[in-house]
This record gives sequence, structure tokens and C-alpha cells, in this order.
Amino acid sequence: MSETKYTYEPFVWSDWMSTGVEVIDTQHQNLLNMVNDAYNSITETTSPMTFQRITKELLSYAIYHFQTEESLMKEYDYFGERSDDAAQHIKEHRDFSAKIVAVRKTFNSGDRDQIIPVLEFLKTWIANHTQKVDMKLGVFIQAKEAERSSSKSD
Repeated sequence: MSETKYTYEPFVWSDWMSTGVEVIDTQHQNLLNMVNDAYNSITETTSPMTFQRITKELLSYAIYHFQTEESLMKEYDYFGERSDDAAQHIKEHRDFSAKIVAVRKTFNSGDRDQIIPVLEFLKTWIANHTQKVDMKLGVFIQAKEAERSSSKSD
């Protein structure tokens, strides 16, 4: 039996996705590359162990990335100055993690139909989260950096 690769258009990093914060942008690029790599390794006969490894790696890296963003939020007082935006941002991080955990459990129960939908979810989530939530954080951090630079030169 031959393995069929799923068709997938790789999600390529583009300048429109840039938040202007190097560490965030680099991690977004890494996350996109991981999603693309996951698609490239998925076939109709992907084993449960392989799927679990892929989703574990994606979730681990996403959590690492979320911790980076949340540390930046604390460092720049995003929670104090933009509490509603910060709360939404954190909620989206937690919802993302919960979705991946739920998909892993569903797959463990034998529902293999979740492979492609979860990867499509990741691709869409990254684009939407970057544009709607991370951009706000990026603009905020850049403004704070500009303030810091301005006060140093005074």
C-alpha cells in the first residue's frame, strides 16, 4: 500500500506578518516552519506515535513562544497599560494550548480525521493571532522602546 501525501500549500513568512519585535518574529517563523514540516511528514498511514510526537513538539514550542510574549508583556507593563488587550492575548494562548491537547486526546481515541484539521487550525490560528493580537503587542513594545531611547538621549 502506497502512502499518500496530503496536499498542502506551505505557509511562507511574509513581511505583513512582522510585529517589528525581532524575538517574536523569529519565533513565529520557527512555528510556521514546524507546521509546514508537520504537513510534509503526514501521510494517510501516519502512526499515532508520530502524530503525538509532532503535536507534542508543536505544543512545546508554542508554549515556549507564549512564555516569551508573556514575559515581554510583563517587562513593558502591557498588563498595566493595556489590560484588556493583555487578557485577550493570554486567553488566546490558553485556548490554543487547550485545542492542541484536545486534538491529541481525540487522536488517541482512534479519530484519525483530526490530523489535517489540526494542522489547518494551526496555520489559520498563527495568521489570525499574529495579525489581530500580536501586532498590538508589537506596536506597544516598539512605542515603549522609542520612549526608552528618547529618555536615554535626554
